[in-house]
Amino acid sequence: MALVALSGCGTRLPDSAFVQAAQPAGNLPTAAGSSNPGAAPGEVSSGANLPAAIGSTPSVAGSPSASLSSGATQNAPAVNGSTASLNQPNAASGPSAGPTAAGPNTASDVGVTETSITIGNVTGVNGPLGPDAFGPTLNGLKTWVAATDAKGGINGRKINLDTCDDGQDGARNLACVEKLVAQDKVFALIDNNSLTTAPSASYEYSHGVPDLGLPLNNGYYKYPNMFTLYGISYPRDAKAAGVNGTGYSNTEIYRYFKQVVGVNRGAFFFYSQPASQAAARNEEQQAVAEGICKCYESGGSNGEQIGAANWDADVLSMKNKNVDGVFDSVDVAANQSICASMDRYGIKVKAKESTIEVWSQDVGSSGWSRPCRDSVFVTGSTAPYSDQTVAVVAQFRQDYNIYAHGALLHQWAVDGYAAAQIFGDAVTAMGSSPTRQGFIAWLDAIRPNTYTDHGFFHDVDWTRRSHPATKSSCDSVAQWQESAGTFVNRLGAGQDFFCYTTTEIAFPYAPDGS
Repeated sequence: MALVALSGCGTRLPDSAFVQAAQPAGNLPTAAGSSNPGAAPGEVSSGANLPAAIGSTPSVAGSPSASLSSGATQNAPAVNGSTASLNQPNAASGPSAGPTAAGPNTASDVGVTETSITIGNVTGVNGPLGPDAFGPTLNGLKTWVAATDAKGGINGRKINLDTCDDGQDGARNLACVEKLVAQDKVFALIDNNSLTTAPSASYEYSHGVPDLGLPLNNGYYKYPNMFTLYGISYPRDAKAAGVNGTGYSNTEIYRYFKQVVGVNRGAFFFYSQPASQAAARNEEQQAVAEGICKCYESGGSNGEQIGAANWDADVLSMKNKNVDGVFDSVDVAANQSICASMDRYGIKVKAKESTIEVWSQDVGSSGWSRPCRDSVFVTGSTAPYSDQTVAVVAQFRQDYNIYAHGALLHQWAVDGYAAAQIFGDAVTAMGSSPTRQGFIAWLDAIRPNTYTDHGFFHDVDWTRRSHPATKSSCDSVAQWQESAGTFVNRLGAGQDFFCYTTTEIAFPYAPDGS
């Protein structure tokens, strides 16, 4: 089983990572893909122009019609004597790399006509983990497309979205990608999210198809045509994931929990399955680097067995270690069981930090035990869905209420919408003649601290850098608050990111077939 998408923005292991155990698993590159049929993968025509800068914070007409109140917020205490800062991003700005195309619209590349541009998406909606495991990102993408087309599209072009449900199966995932690329002739793949996406990565690369999506396979850390939504600074030279097979993550999340929340003694819950183990080892390394004790590990340090986990025994053992913080690399169902065990034995902690899939309104359902769920924290790269004081979040919520048809409110829906908006910025910049090559070049031209995707991110870019490095990293953080009935921004309204300057921690990427 491959190690999936460890990053400096907390654990991004989806539920899928914990049920796949039996499944098989330099120089700066130029952008992949070309309108020249003779171009090799990774080659760019010398005549290509980089697109111009674009981007501004969208206005919100009226007040959002959200059905869920954002509720009260909690202000994080000041961090004395640290390098932290609480930052509200400026308006978005894109790369200033050249002039936009002028003149009438043209059929400028695959998937582009004078009146439309067709994008593709593969999401595992139906399958063993159900629609809420991966579907939220597709809900966000569909919302953006519907809202954009309702406003007339981009530069006079409507956005056509071709989707394929792979049933959360690796072979079907590859078949879906082949259909979208070879038969449907999509311009790009946006927001792909499913159980096993790795088999599709090399196919996408060989066909020069831009992919901006969720980093659930190593291709996003390896190939120059693939862009993880959350930004990355690796060579992506098509040779190995990360830097010669090594990944790097910063420790800002654990500094936050140490210095702001006051966590000193940590328990780490994970499965004996390799992906979950690897995620936990990386978490432990980062936490220890920030002075948090690795005081307890589930399953006697080897992790619990999937399907036979004894969370009650872990929670009781954890109690004897005086743990005040819980960090996990397990699925939503396991999170619910751990919370129930903590309440059953009267154990309270300062924070129970969970995976990205937990960040949804489902935490307020009967499946989550009280009062434990009030200690659930989540961290990520995008502004919390509950903070509608941020204009772009309010716009998302307004559009989601209109076009998502009652779908679960989830942070991954924000991420799906955010990725689509990045695509929209690039297409706007390319004017009358968008190309795959131009889309890749536009993303590659973004420089650090210049682009926020209208405020969804503190900043996001794919600039190649040296590793390891000491650098500033920024994240959002939210906590479930029963009185508000939602996750609340832990930093206070309008302050969506905490930033720390930390040193990178190395970890290995396991081969996953990308």
